[in-house]
Amino acid sequence: MLSWLDLMALLVLSAALGVGIRQGVPFALAVVPALVLYVLLASLLGAWLPLAALPFLALALGLGMAYLSHLVPITPLTPTLEAIIGGVGGFLWGLFLAFIIWVSFPSEFVASTGALRYPSERIPSGVKDGIVSSPFARPLFDWAAGNPVLRAALLPHVNHP
Repeated sequence: MLSWLDLMALLVLSAALGVGIRQGVPFALAVVPALVLYVLLASLLGAWLPLAALPFLALALGLGMAYLSHLVPITPLTPTLEAIIGGVGGFLWGLFLAFIIWVSFPSEFVASTGALRYPSERIPSGVKDGIVSSPFARPLFDWAAGNPVLRAALLPHVNHP
């Protein structure tokens, strides 16, 4: 069964898909620079930003780059092709935002076991219940924590192996 966390992530995914279909090619072109900027900023500033700022940073970069990409003169394609290309870009950006939502809650290093505990014991029980009952949050967190590139970009607050 899906938790409130899954519903929130899927809502963001569907909203990004809808915006991508509506905006077309400029939105799809905005995905790559927004992802690159997010990886750079999260790697450099992520340890100093609060955890709740990472999803908002990703959202702001995506919307900002989508706005800036409208300033680039692009020859319009057919409406169907615009919707398909924009939908692919929106799906990719929405998937990235959903991934950030699933993994951006606090974790903690447990010295006795040498492992990361996700979610942290210090967060409220209602939030923790949503994360624990999610079938996606823990596997995605483990995957991101085990991959050095994903760890630097998505989990800059995690300092222990």
